Amino acid sequence: MVEYTDLPPEAAELIQRQYDIDRADAGPKAPVSSFRYRGVQIESRWAVMAELDTMRRIIDAMPELMARRLETIWCDSNAGACYTVTVRPGLWLPDLRWAIADAVMEAGGGHNGIMVEADGGNGCDIDPDWGEVA
Repeated sequence: MVEYTDLPPEAAELIQRQYDIDRADAGPKAPVSSFRYRGVQIESRWAVMAELDTMRRIIDAMPELMARRLETIWCDSNAGACYTVTVRPGLWLPDLRWAIADAVMEAGGGHNGIMVEADGGNGCDIDPDWGEVA
């Protein structure tokens, strides 16, 4: 069950204004927020063109047999360079983690975290990585 809270109109307007500012600052928008590319559904929360381009490059950077295992890639425009990758049912394998991480680094130069979802309790979280050495 979802709880709803009534906000005073002034608060609701301020929240909407901040959302609009954040969305506008995310960059130029594409005419659609999602589409299928090489069999993988890619989606940007705010239809940010650069995010959609990066996700296409992620798929292109992966070995073909690994890319075919992916069902979706979603980029959270609100968090920036934060991805959720869904693996097709029954197609998870441990090396997929590294194929995804390497492809994201090659395509985007880094990320703020990747959540990989897979059936059977598989999947993983990949910590943020911008290629910096500690």
